[in-house]
Amino acid sequence: MTGSRCDEQGTVEAPASSNGSGTDRVPAARDLLAAACETLRSVSLEGLDEDELSGVAAGVGRVTALADALTLRTASGLEKLRAGSAREALVAGAKLSGRAARRVTETARQVEEMPNVGRLLDAGELRLESVFALGSAAKQCGAAVVDGSDELLYQAATRDAGSFSRVARRFAQRHDPSAGGDLLKGQRNSRKADLFVGGDGMGVLKGEMDPVSFGVLEQAVDERKDYLWRKDGGRDGAPDAARNNGQRTMDAIFELCTGLDALTHEPLAADDGPTGWRRLPPGRIIAVTASVVDGTDRDGSCEIIGVGPVPPTVLDSISPDDRLVGAIFGGDGQPLWLGRMERLANTAQYVAVALRDRGCVLCRAPMHRCRLHHADEWDEDCGPTDVENLVALCGSCHLWLHRNKRRVVGRVDELGVITWSTAARGGRQRPADAANGLGERGDDPIDGTETSRIDVGAGTAVRGPPVAACG
Repeated sequence: MTGSRCDEQGTVEAPASSNGSGTDRVPAARDLLAAACETLRSVSLEGLDEDELSGVAAGVGRVTALADALTLRTASGLEKLRAGSAREALVAGAKLSGRAARRVTETARQVEEMPNVGRLLDAGELRLESVFALGSAAKQCGAAVVDGSDELLYQAATRDAGSFSRVARRFAQRHDPSAGGDLLKGQRNSRKADLFVGGDGMGVLKGEMDPVSFGVLEQAVDERKDYLWRKDGGRDGAPDAARNNGQRTMDAIFELCTGLDALTHEPLAADDGPTGWRRLPPGRIIAVTASVVDGTDRDGSCEIIGVGPVPPTVLDSISPDDRLVGAIFGGDGQPLWLGRMERLANTAQYVAVALRDRGCVLCRAPMHRCRLHHADEWDEDCGPTDVENLVALCGSCHLWLHRNKRRVVGRVDELGVITWSTAARGGRQRPADAANGLGERGDDPIDGTETSRIDVGAGTAVRGPPVAACG
């Protein structure tokens, strides 16, 4: 980075002046920092209004950014004097963790190769987290590519650190030279994981992967979590007394990786896990327009239900074992009839509802955690197993609905958009009556205005048998 140079005594030596008068000496860097600390301690916030306090927050952010720049410049200077000294000073003096100190030191080296980033940093325009994101992008697509992108640097200077991290990752994936312009390959090249021991002695597992791989992993973990939830007592017991949802998530990952029981560390039995004919085969539902499939528009819509949009190149990895299902949509975007009048929904109906609902209509849990529920219930309302009478509900919302004697109601507006809510159970209601707010034989309007998004939430959202339509 450009700027002043620090000598061994901690004084700052300014660059030579333009009039050739030589080098000027300025106060010691530590004295300046001590004065800055004293000034900050003397700041009073008493009596300030909201606008004034907001201005103070912005000023603190600028001071912090300049302090970040000084930290990186100091780390760079220490490393030039002696390799490893920056980490020692940052841990002992700045009280950073060892991991944070290593990251600061590495980023300081990278900034030396990115002069435009260095100038923004010295001007107080970048926060340390944003510089970290730029450094990660530089690892994947090169420092020159990152430093030469005016748009990326503008985003770094104007966005908050969290949203910019996502921008930087997408930039690196698009410009990854080894991906050859394939976004999905670039995302897979961005995968990373870290295993380390935290400050409290707990082991930490942290990682990122492309959305396609994540969709498969998430389904496997959720399926194992559901099995553990049932093993701990499920809906008929007190599963949270055995372990909470976060603990089950960690235990599911451990058991999938090791084949050992997370509580006893004994080998899992060969038949330990979810089984049965009602289980949906593991996999993904990919919704893609025909123009992408036939190659006429490779930029068309492509998404994995429950995961989100993915590059169409995901289709290149389809194996002979994958099942391809075509679905015809009406003009309002609703799937047409795909199934038969039976108690249990078939796979085609599950796919149709998944394309329509995208997940639990009440709490938005992913589709792979859902089962199909009869809006007009099979037993009590003699409801048919038709696509228009089936709705996706996760196990938790389905259980809540029955325990509280409520029904799920869908209202269709003039554009064909369905809004879901719940209502207290009354007499029989056909879906058309419910959509129009009519009770049985013209009774008072049903209580369809009370949304269940607030009421639902007792227990863990779990995956039931997705191809089983439950009444």
